[in-house]
Amino acid sequence: MLFLASIEQSFTTNLKLLIYRQKPNFIFRYFIDNFQSMEMIEVNLGEKRTITVQPGQKIIEIVKQALPHNRYKPYIVIRNNTFTSFNEIVNEPTKISLLRYFHESSRRAYESAAILILNYVVEDLYPDQRLIVMHSMCDGVFCRFVNEDFCTPQIAQEISAAFIKVVEADYAIEPLLISCNDARRYFKEIRQKDTEELLKYSEANFVTLYQINGRRFWLLSPPAPSTGLIKVFEIRPYQKGFVLRCPTEGNDRRLRPFTDQARLYEIFQETEEWGRILEISTVADLNRTIVENQISDLIKIDEALHEKKIASIADQISNKGERRFVFVAGPSSSGKTTFAKRLAIQLRVLGFKPLLLSLDNYFRDRAELAKLQGKRINYEVLDAIDLELLNDHLQRLLRGETITPPVYNFITGTKTLATKPMKIDSQTILIFEGIHGINPGLAPKINESYKFKIYVSALTHLNFDHMNRVRTHDTRLLRRIVRDYKYRGYSAAETIEMWKKVVEGENKYIFTFQGNADIMFNSSLVYEHGVLKTLAVTMLKNVPENHHSYPEAQRLLDMLSYFLPVDDTEIPPTSIMREFIGKSSFTY
Repeated sequence: MLFLASIEQSFTTNLKLLIYRQKPNFIFRYFIDNFQSMEMIEVNLGEKRTITVQPGQKIIEIVKQALPHNRYKPYIVIRNNTFTSFNEIVNEPTKISLLRYFHESSRRAYESAAILILNYVVEDLYPDQRLIVMHSMCDGVFCRFVNEDFCTPQIAQEISAAFIKVVEADYAIEPLLISCNDARRYFKEIRQKDTEELLKYSEANFVTLYQINGRRFWLLSPPAPSTGLIKVFEIRPYQKGFVLRCPTEGNDRRLRPFTDQARLYEIFQETEEWGRILEISTVADLNRTIVENQISDLIKIDEALHEKKIASIADQISNKGERRFVFVAGPSSSGKTTFAKRLAIQLRVLGFKPLLLSLDNYFRDRAELAKLQGKRINYEVLDAIDLELLNDHLQRLLRGETITPPVYNFITGTKTLATKPMKIDSQTILIFEGIHGINPGLAPKINESYKFKIYVSALTHLNFDHMNRVRTHDTRLLRRIVRDYKYRGYSAAETIEMWKKVVEGENKYIFTFQGNADIMFNSSLVYEHGVLKTLAVTMLKNVPENHHSYPEAQRLLDMLSYFLPVDDTEIPPTSIMREFIGKSSFTY
């Protein structure tokens, strides 16, 4: 004790002397060096395990010393309930939560690191060319050069070879916290105008950049801590660019077989064209439109593009004379219900008599599902639908017979008969809306010539900058958070908690069959993040810090911090956006 007291007295005396001599830089360095040598800190690794370490170490160093490598995935870590790079320095008592499986958060860090390596390589190989990371497809991200003619299979091969060398070099990807002003100056110096413009609208005073060999990059979310971890990838030539493919959730050691998504590519090309019409391709473009008070016109044009597309789809259905059944499918929060209602209006304009039916009404009774599935009932599988009843009704309608469709009561878990019988004639078109609408197993007894299948999803075309896209997954999650809070009584924490299972169901039962659609409709609206921000921020801030949805809530808040808010006054009552934020003229 006397020895420790002596050290403390010596430290205090020397610190006072430095203050007296007015050398603040030396004071800071002296304080850090002596403090770190004197005191150890506690790091909680979960599972009731706390260790004592010397400050100044990286999280990855602490974890490697304390745990075997097979106890966690080394791509991203949760530090004090926030997603963080493994290369962050620990200087104070810290709680660390490790991710044991290659799920969404780990995959996002893996892909972020891959995108960083890609840009690092392209800047070296082709300094005069500009690469843009565009959108998700084919288990990866589609990328193209501004000069679309530049990309050839040979170029993709060169990029892949250089990528492999960077992986083999195993460079550290180091986080660097600097002020937003300094970051903007840096990106201005290297002529990266889109990132410089984006940071102008950031709500934070500081931003984390990530660097390889002194070269700095801005990423929306933390990447894996080193290039050597990104061993599994493919750079595959595709259309006028290439797809950077990474492992999908569940297995970080292999790629799934390549599946061409030509229809998805086409709808993204159409969406890019809409972006050119609106003169909006980045978040900074959108923010500038808001600042310049042009958002009213933007909303009107955006909504008009939707209406024109829906009218075009109605024309196509009309031209397919035999098409009696329209099936509308898509992932959660894609706006299927509003789309179906607006399509019905356009079909009425053409002289048809559309009738709307939900596939949910054909669910098996809960007691029957319990016998088939056990206690954990899953409504998202195809067999949850009474396929025999559905196909019988469709066949009878085609024969000109009258049916009484069911109405499913989710409270009792039983089907009851509707109060109004149904019969169709040559001008009747039945519109079915549900997640399994384009699954070939839904109505196998009905000839394909009677079907028209539509896939709806919110395929966001916006980018934060040339490296960072606005993820469609995040757009739909924000829609769902707002809608669930307003209409279903769920908190943001509960919705985020459920979202993982929702996505698992979509991967199994929806995305697999999107290529079966006759046409796709993109329900995203370029202005919607500003509208959703106004409502979602309060909901996300109310997620308790001790809830396991908190890190994801913080990630979404960080994402929204780059958008300026948009008032919803100008949004028409028939807009798809109204399905989520309220004041729709449709009944749901």
